[in-house]
Amino acid sequence: MDIEKYRQRLLELERQLTDRTNRAADQGRDQLIDYPHDAADASVATETASEAFTTAELDSATLEQVRAALDRIDGGTFGRCVVDGKPIEEKRLDAMPWTPYCLEHQARMEAEGTPE
Repeated sequence: MDIEKYRQRLLELERQLTDRTNRAADQGRDQLIDYPHDAADASVATETASEAFTTAELDSATLEQVRAALDRIDGGTFGRCVVDGKPIEEKRLDAMPWTPYCLEHQARMEAEGTPE
């Protein structure tokens, strides 16, 4: 497995997610700061701010997972399931290089409703 390839992808994702998170949070704050006086406009501004903050929150959660994957690379455990240490399928890592679980354990957690 080419760990350096994954490191570079994760570093690029980290940069992109950091930028998007910051932009979305700024956009949400700007909507609230420029709060219109008209009730209809205020409702739209509040909804737009809420969507921006939701986007920032989702990107931030993924960013945490990306950073954890980078830590696993540094720790020598990247590409191994954190539950049982078995290798994570390379196709899965190609699709989601930040995943800490093999497909089997991810499916079990989803079936049980266990949060990551």
